[in-house]
Amino acid sequence: MLPNPLHAENPLIVKHYQQQDRYSFGLKVLTLALSKLDTPFHVQTPQGQFVNEKRGENQIIDGQLDLQWMSTTMGRENDMIPIKIPLYRGLLGLRLLLVKKERHDQLSGINDLKGLQNHIGGHGVHWGDLPVYKANNLRVVTNVNYEKLFQLLIGNRFDYFHRGVNEIWEEQNRYSDKLKIADNVMLYYPHPVYFFVTKHRPELAKQLERGLKIALQDGSFKKLFLDSFGKIIQQGELDKRHLIILKNPVVPARTQPFDTSWWLPQKFQSQLRNSP
Repeated sequence: MLPNPLHAENPLIVKHYQQQDRYSFGLKVLTLALSKLDTPFHVQTPQGQFVNEKRGENQIIDGQLDLQWMSTTMGRENDMIPIKIPLYRGLLGLRLLLVKKERHDQLSGINDLKGLQNHIGGHGVHWGDLPVYKANNLRVVTNVNYEKLFQLLIGNRFDYFHRGVNEIWEEQNRYSDKLKIADNVMLYYPHPVYFFVTKHRPELAKQLERGLKIALQDGSFKKLFLDSFGKIIQQGELDKRHLIILKNPVVPARTQPFDTSWWLPQKFQSQLRNSP
């Protein structure tokens, strides 16, 4: 008996909510992992509507959506199925400092946590990593408006604005007449981003984990990562900087250390392993 052609072509449907450009790498990893399964698939997003992170997370928990890629918390690991393969290899925990041009040399001289504690940072009031700064005794000025934070920095309301190495270059370019990227210093805190799958589809979680492991083994995951971020990693000249490691109280205590060797210079690896 011939197989039913309609059944054979039934694609694996995967629904997620995030359509903003800053989430595009996660979508590329999702597509790569699904492509390793030798099964037709189709990725869907809600049409004609914007779904914010909190609403999207609730829809995953309820089973209306299938998954999203998010930073880990104890609550998320309890409410959804985490696939504990860090999608960004920890890169989102790497932060460079955006500073006023007039203060560039002063702030480029920071080389340890104590020195950083003498200055005030800027931060979004609702951003998930805000507890990092309190846990490390770092003072911050917060604002609900992302764009307003740049104006507050320019207006001397705080001293530096820490930004992801994947974000800072475009942002500095927008304010190149006023702001520079501090030399010699970088911050890092554990910030794993996982796929979180609804508990209503445990089989999808297993399939996706299998696809990710295949992509790791055959090198295609690393190639995608370096194609996406290699240029900005090189631009950051990380080997010329002091590494300041911060505690992240949001990350569950049982989280295993993960491999940062795709982007962090070898000379920092022992410092990272020996950090509290």
